[in-house]
Amino acid sequence: MELKHNRYIIIFSLVAFTFVIVAIVSAFYASYAGDIKKEQLKLVKANIILSQSIQKKKEEFEQIQDKIEDIEELIGENSSTKNSNISKLLANMNQKTKKLIVDSIPSGYPSSTQRVTSPFGYRMHPIHKIKRFHHGIDFGGKMGTGIIATADGIVEYADFDTGYGNLVVIHHNFGFKTAYGHMKTNLEVKKGDFVKKGTVIGYLGNTGISTGPHLHYEVKYIKNVLDPKNFLTFNINNFENLLYTENRIAWDSLTRAIMNLYGRASLAKLL
Repeated sequence: MELKHNRYIIIFSLVAFTFVIVAIVSAFYASYAGDIKKEQLKLVKANIILSQSIQKKKEEFEQIQDKIEDIEELIGENSSTKNSNISKLLANMNQKTKKLIVDSIPSGYPSSTQRVTSPFGYRMHPIHKIKRFHHGIDFGGKMGTGIIATADGIVEYADFDTGYGNLVVIHHNFGFKTAYGHMKTNLEVKKGDFVKKGTVIGYLGNTGISTGPHLHYEVKYIKNVLDPKNFLTFNINNFENLLYTENRIAWDSLTRAIMNLYGRASLAKLL
């Protein structure tokens, strides 16, 4: 009887000891899990703070970029080319010469859509809600409308850009560049392609930082951003308008460069 009683005591003691061990282990793991959860919360908070800091630095960087671009724009405006001999230059041009020049630099609308939704110059940014310099013209239109190159050139860039969305940049002769932003993903050209004036390069879209379907169109000349409006209606009939309006282009030397490059043979073809 006493042996049986001792056996119960031993079993009870083992069970109690097991419960104690289990309780200790459970408490340890509960504490460990609690520590892990605390660390996870700390990491989440740290990640939020870091993300906020990154966003703040990004905004500061964008503001610095805007100031640099504004300064560059002001420098470009203040360093306007002297074109006092435009009248004399025009007097020495015939229709064939004018056509050759019109065909050599960006001219005409980049799409059939001609509804301007945002002009060139300072504006309140539609998303960032701060005053920024708009380096091009925005044309609102129907998704999928064809976008064309406004001059012959080589595709310098044809890919996605965070701000401009699907972007194509074309390098033209004589220091000109054009850019076409926010297009749909199915671009028709790639980097290195040669395109002729009027070639479809993509389709009007709503990619990148955009509030609706539109085309962002830019014209640059030796790093100076120019108002594309002056080039949209550039043709033989109103040829002199651009020469008098856009004074950051040395038209006399540009004209000589075009004539020297293409020469009399090119003029003969225009007959």
